Amino acid sequence: MIKFFRKIRQNLLMENKTGKYFKYAIGEIILVMIGILLALQVNNWNNNRIEQNEEKEVIAKLHADFKVNKKVLKGFLIEANNQMNAQITLMNLVGASKEELYKHNLDSIFYVSFGASEMAFADNTIKNIVQSGKLNILKNEKITDLLYKWNALSEIRKTRMTKLDNWANDKLIPYLLPKISFKQMDMNSNYPWSGISKVKPDYYPVFQEVTFENYLDNSIWHYQQVKERCEETEILIDEIIEATKPSVK
Repeated sequence: MIKFFRKIRQNLLMENKTGKYFKYAIGEIILVMIGILLALQVNNWNNNRIEQNEEKEVIAKLHADFKVNKKVLKGFLIEANNQMNAQITLMNLVGASKEELYKHNLDSIFYVSFGASEMAFADNTIKNIVQSGKLNILKNEKITDLLYKWNALSEIRKTRMTKLDNWANDKLIPYLLPKISFKQMDMNSNYPWSGISKVKPDYYPVFQEVTFENYLDNSIWHYQQVKERCEETEILIDEIIEATKPSVK
């Protein structure tokens, strides 16, 4: 094709048809420009198609991740509520008589109140698009806004959970160490080292201390803060699941 155009130019010059040559040259330039523009347009179309496919893939992964996250959060809330309710039960027994106190299986209630709740969300998709700088792939502003909210709320929730853990490990548990039997308490999980304590601790005195009531009260307050952040998280998860739901065509 290039040889064909070159031959035409040579013939025009040989025939001394300068005017026609310039017109032809301009036409050739225009054709080349049109070709370049068409090539750019095709390239842009291909790039847009690739980005659209990547966006659909990311949105589908987000949808799947947050359906998993909803189940994870539901399981965590069940455990956290059980722990919180066990501590409320203990606090309500503060000041009770011996007769009333020993109607309850205190070791079992203590065991539930110290349950270890963990929450690991499926967040690989979010991490990948953020770390790779591909967040701009998502053209849906509602989804990007929800993901920004998710990251912000995650930090707040982690802070609340850390404060709860620190209070339990640094304050409440050390306070109870000389007062109750953790060996007896662990019988509820059938650990090989658990069993009836030979020192036979008396739980009645600890339930007569306002200090114990205050430790429990503050612990329950921390649980309430975590619970509220988790309830906000649950609402946000539902919004993300709805926003990333595959469109029906």
